[in-house]
Amino acid sequence: MNNHLSSITHINLANGFRGGERQTFLLMQQLSSRGYEQNLIAKKNSLLAIKANEIDNVRIVESRFNAVDCFEHLRKDTVLHFHESRGFFSAWLLGLANGSKYVITRRVQRPPRSTFINKMLFKNANSIIVLSHAIGESTEAALGVKLNYKIIRSAKTGFIPNQEEVDKIKSTLKEKFVVGHIGALDDSHKGQQQIIELAKRTHLTQPDIHFMLLGSGKDSDHFKQLSRGLENIEFVGQVDNVGDYLALFDVFIFPSRHEGLGSILLDAMDFGLPIIGSNEGGIPELIEDGLNGFLVDVNNTDGYQDALHKLYSDLNLRAEIKKVNLEKSKVYSPEHMTDKYIKIYNKLHNAS
Repeated sequence: MNNHLSSITHINLANGFRGGERQTFLLMQQLSSRGYEQNLIAKKNSLLAIKANEIDNVRIVESRFNAVDCFEHLRKDTVLHFHESRGFFSAWLLGLANGSKYVITRRVQRPPRSTFINKMLFKNANSIIVLSHAIGESTEAALGVKLNYKIIRSAKTGFIPNQEEVDKIKSTLKEKFVVGHIGALDDSHKGQQQIIELAKRTHLTQPDIHFMLLGSGKDSDHFKQLSRGLENIEFVGQVDNVGDYLALFDVFIFPSRHEGLGSILLDAMDFGLPIIGSNEGGIPELIEDGLNGFLVDVNNTDGYQDALHKLYSDLNLRAEIKKVNLEKSKVYSPEHMTDKYIKIYNKLHNAS
């Protein structure tokens, strides 16, 4: 058992299991392996709460109402770690009132509302973590306050593909050049209409390029309508192990309209994939144009088409980028991310 800190309480009230919840899960896994006592405050029957049952030394406290009903069950000396904003009001009511030490991790570029409570929560936080400079700058601008934030990047997941499943999927593609995307099907955020436009442009001129989109979301039906008649684009839906698909993609495309960082990009890098991403938010903090992928302005379909053509037509370029991304991905391990959080937790504990 680690003697530096009594306990850590994670608060994440999301219903689904997207990037932020995966990162919360990876952090809890690592902390558990190092002997830390942890609590997780999560929505009742949420996917994160269900998955967290796999982790040792984690006590799950399920909330029915914005976490306000959970804090009475916690030790007074626990460090609170807020992983998303749904629990902020309860932090205001209970965390600040009780003088609890708390950490905020801000994962999205979308600015927070400039309310009195938000300003006080951020100003009084013992530590503010952001995933990118883009997130830190947008948060400061929205709140109109200078925040002494620290940057801790997300971690790659470490997906292990099932080769039998990879070969099975490949057999249906008939030597296609596969351009893959993974993300919630939500054009206002992830910008997948740009992929559909690219598919329309290439379906006659380069019919061996095949676009595969993994994920679900509010625009799923709309995207399928827009793609009607196109045989070069496929909506796969949710899958259990995206590593099976990362292992067969030739290129990863990520045309987000705003993005705090894009943790799935770290997984794409971990598989050595060249990335075509939008020149927005935290994406340029991971992708250096021409070195480990290409950056394109939002809605610049010509730019996406040019970048795709470069990668499609140049095997050597793809091989060079693969080497770069495999090397770059090494620093984005869950162990490395957890080391940084532990330094923060222990600093707060030692300042008690």
